[in-house]
Amino acid sequence: MDDIQAMSKESLLDTLSVLDKAERIYEGALAKKAAVNQRWQQQTNDAADKQYKRRVLEITGIFTLPSIGGLLAAENYFMLLVGFLIVWGVNWLVYKLIDKIFSIEAWYHNRYLRKHNTASPNVMNQLQTIQSDITYNQNGLQKLAATVNYPDRYLYNYDPARLFDIVSVGRADTFKEALNVLETDKYHDQMKKNSDLTYQSARQAEMEARAAKGWAMAASFFAANANRR
Repeated sequence: MDDIQAMSKESLLDTLSVLDKAERIYEGALAKKAAVNQRWQQQTNDAADKQYKRRVLEITGIFTLPSIGGLLAAENYFMLLVGFLIVWGVNWLVYKLIDKIFSIEAWYHNRYLRKHNTASPNVMNQLQTIQSDITYNQNGLQKLAATVNYPDRYLYNYDPARLFDIVSVGRADTFKEALNVLETDKYHDQMKKNSDLTYQSARQAEMEARAAKGWAMAASFFAANANRR
C-alpha cells in the first residue's frame, strides 16, 4: 500500500475509514472486557451486601433471644411475637448506631472483597477469551497502520475517525494538514476543558463566599430573634 503521507484525498479517506473500523473493533473488545469486569465487581458487591445483611439479622437475633424469657408472660403467641419483634428492632437500631460509629459495614465489605478478589472460573475464562481478542485486534490494527506508515500516536482514542471527518469536510486535503488541524482541535478542546474547570472552581468559590456571608447574616438574625424572646 502507498505511504499515507503521499496519498490522494480519496485514498486517504479510504485508508482512514479502514483504520477507523479496525480501531472500533479493538475499542469494542476493550469495552466488552470492562463490562465483564464491572458486572463481576457488581455481583461481588451485591454478594457482600447480602451476606452482611444476613449477619446483622443473625447478630441482632442472637442478642434478642435472652428476652424470650421475659416475654413468656405474654397473654398469647401474637403478643409474644410482637414483643420479640420490638426487642429485635431496638437491638437492630442499636447495632446500626454502633455500625455508623465504627464503620463496621465498610470494614466487612473490604474484608469480603479481599477474600473474594479472584473471579469465578467462568468469568476468568470470559476475560481470557476477551483478552485474546484484544491482543489479536490490537496487533492487527498496528500492522495495518504500519503498512501505510500511519503513526501509532494517532491510532487510538478514535483519532482515525476525527481525521476522516477533517478531510471529508474539506478542512484538510493531505494527511499532514489533517494532523495539524487535529492537533489544533485537541489544543482547543483542552483549553475549553481547562476554562470550564476554572469557571466551575471560581463559581464554586463565589457561591461558598456568598453562602458564608449569608449564613453569618442568618445566624445574626436568629440570634437577635432568640434574644427578643
